Amino acid sequence: MAGASGGDGSAGAGVVRDAGAEARDAAGAADVGAGVDAASVGFVHPGCLSTRADLDRMKAKVVAAAQPWKGSWDKLVANAHAQTTYTPNPLATICAGSPCMPETFMTLANDAAAAYQLALRYQISGDSSFASAAARILDGWASTLTAFTGDSNVDLRAGLYGYQLASAGELLRGYTQWDPTGLQRMLTNVFYPINADFLQRHNNACDGNYWANWDLATMASMIAIGVFADRRDIFNQAVDYFRNGIGSGAIGNAVLYVHPDGSGQWQESGRDQGHATLGPMLMGVVCEIAWNQRVDLYAYAGNRFLLGAEYVASYNLGNDVPYVTYTFYSGPQGSCQEGVQSTISADSRGLERVGWDLIFNHYVNRMGLAAPFTAQYAAATRPEGGGGDYGPNSGGFDSLGFTTLTHALDPIAAGAAPNSLRPFVQGHQVTLSWCGSAYATGYVIKRASASGGPYTMIAQVPAGTTSYDDSLLTAGATYYYVVSALTARGETANSAEASATPDNQLFGTAIGTAGSFGNLGATKEVALDGSLENFFDGPDSVSWVGLDLGAGASAALSQVRYAPRKTFGSRMVGGKFQGSSSADFSASVTDLFTISAAPPDGVLTAQPINNATAFRYLRYLSPTGGYGNVAEIQFFGR
Repeated sequence: MAGASGGDGSAGAGVVRDAGAEARDAAGAADVGAGVDAASVGFVHPGCLSTRADLDRMKAKVVAAAQPWKGSWDKLVANAHAQTTYTPNPLATICAGSPCMPETFMTLANDAAAAYQLALRYQISGDSSFASAAARILDGWASTLTAFTGDSNVDLRAGLYGYQLASAGELLRGYTQWDPTGLQRMLTNVFYPINADFLQRHNNACDGNYWANWDLATMASMIAIGVFADRRDIFNQAVDYFRNGIGSGAIGNAVLYVHPDGSGQWQESGRDQGHATLGPMLMGVVCEIAWNQRVDLYAYAGNRFLLGAEYVASYNLGNDVPYVTYTFYSGPQGSCQEGVQSTISADSRGLERVGWDLIFNHYVNRMGLAAPFTAQYAAATRPEGGGGDYGPNSGGFDSLGFTTLTHALDPIAAGAAPNSLRPFVQGHQVTLSWCGSAYATGYVIKRASASGGPYTMIAQVPAGTTSYDDSLLTAGATYYYVVSALTARGETANSAEASATPDNQLFGTAIGTAGSFGNLGATKEVALDGSLENFFDGPDSVSWVGLDLGAGASAALSQVRYAPRKTFGSRMVGGKFQGSSSADFSASVTDLFTISAAPPDGVLTAQPINNATAFRYLRYLSPTGGYGNVAEIQFFGR
């Protein structure tokens, strides 16, 4: 495993922390998520990364020398960090980032890994000498560490090692010779304020300034501290941010776009694969801790995490994946700079990371869903080791590892029915995608003209295919779909029903102003890719984008739909939709509609068009000072 870490700054320039930031206390942190999934009962203990049932399973498998558990256990036993002779080196202050000479966070990284490994050996072996050694490490840091200093990298390190210390402490809670209150106090007074402030302010930076793994490490720390310290408010903040946060790590931003075929594009895929493979590992930590506390984030938003994990795994296994341009803003609030990643990055492609057995086993062996690429990717590092097995650099300590030991499950008896059926309308075609069944040999796609059926089989596709294009449909008619899986045991139940109404959207070749502002890559094609998360940013004050319907083709428009570049809706006021018989709109131009009010962000605004003239060329023309600045345009007609 290469040493790619979650570090190397944010999506843009690093933001230096206020020198007194480490002095913040828990009382000053905003309670941003109170009431989310608040349970009337207390937390499950142990209940961070492993429950009592998990620990009992591990012990039984190791005693039986069962694989793959035993292979991961053997790596744990051989790891230098997992020995009772390990000597910790607690520090009063951790320094992270460029101002530090030298940085000291790796001291904490090594000791956190050792505490977890020793606590895990104690739980499985029953030998209290390992518990005593783990307690010595945790108590040393609890009584010594008072502050972090450095630059914005403090936030990342407080996230990574906060969740690791809390997870180690949670494993040790049952050791009667150890009092957890010191570590609980230190984590809530030193780590948690940094975590909470980062998610709330992001160092007063633009919302997209920090990559997904920064938010995810922070959420992992908060949710783990919430469990370990019995702080439901802290736990709830992490859960709420996962669902609704504004930063890159919230689920809708980390998996930033679901393609028609169900591929969930990961936010860091255009950056490099070292960090793209780290993100799902950290999201797995958040989801597993929530799961152990009866909150299912794995399945949230139609198993969106699974879609993202499969996307990252597939690309790093050498497969092609779809990609839409990713645009973001970096720098401090008030002077945000546009960034564009127009292609997926091949940097560090094929990197292997530990922590993925946790993801694989949840979806496949716990829930009975198909995760073929995650399965292959996890198998590449099985049996997993942990910190100290993958080099001395920070990347080797981003994950606690050993998830082959801690999270491998026996194969589930039967796969689940397909779920999360998603229809994507593209004119007269509906593209269906779904989460598949673990043991499917194929899938049956069924369609009805009324909700609830009766359904008629329209296609059968082989295992491994979880999307289907239903074409030549009637615009305006609503179709109802279900999918079932074929298995060796027979056909599963149908998925939940999904409906779609085809329309008269027009397609063609993109035409318009060539290039992009600053040559960053936000070209005209971006306004026609289906995503509202990116935008066309033209090089000229008046820029345009449109469609050439093709030789011999023309259409009379019935409707246009449009969405602005987020927060720049005013730049569309005065913009025009036009038709023409000339490709460059130099002659025979007809104004079809002029935008008179700033459209809202994040949604398509629909406008009927009443003009019977048919045109081959259609376009949106921005007003002076508009620079194109449109997230998406769509044309409809016959």
